[in-house]
Amino acid sequence: MPEIDPGPGSMYYWAHQFGLVGGKGGYLGLQTDGLSSRGNEGKIALFSIWDAVSAEGQAASRFSGEGEGWTCRVPYAWEAGRGYRLRVWTLEPGWWAASVRDEVTAVETEIGFIRVPGDWRQLDTWSVMWTEYYGRPLTSCADLPHSKVIFSTPTAADGTVEPERSVNRLGDGTCDGSTTEPVRGGVRHEIGR
Repeated sequence: MPEIDPGPGSMYYWAHQFGLVGGKGGYLGLQTDGLSSRGNEGKIALFSIWDAVSAEGQAASRFSGEGEGWTCRVPYAWEAGRGYRLRVWTLEPGWWAASVRDEVTAVETEIGFIRVPGDWRQLDTWSVMWTEYYGRPLTSCADLPHSKVIFSTPTAADGTVEPERSVNRLGDGTCDGSTTEPVRGGVRHEIGR
């Protein structure tokens, strides 16, 4: 749940990364100012898998930079203070799907479908939730937009399988004011306060 909206041009990505048995992995989440092959999309939901074979969806395209693969991106007008459920699942051997569900309206929006090599199997036993600032280089730490989001504890299958453990870590950086803290049912990431 994004607790605050950092505003247009803030360039934040709140993501849940997952592994796939027998292959790479992927990630899905919400962005404040996303880009697609069509240009700037504003707020979006995004789903990507490294080393994937192809994809289908509104704005499916190849990506490169931090690895290569396929991505699907859809305009998604998320709102601060509302909960959203990200979901990834397998449709049939080789195909994965992702959606985002507004927990207030119960409307589920399809993000897209990504095909992976046929020998890749189910979700792996690890996942990572992260916040990324992907904007222009900062001239000072005071220029870092304020971001605050809560990630709920991830579940698998019917919602009964939960993680055995959790570790919070701040990445390397020179700006103070970033924190991770456990909250009931998840973790809060705050950056640029």
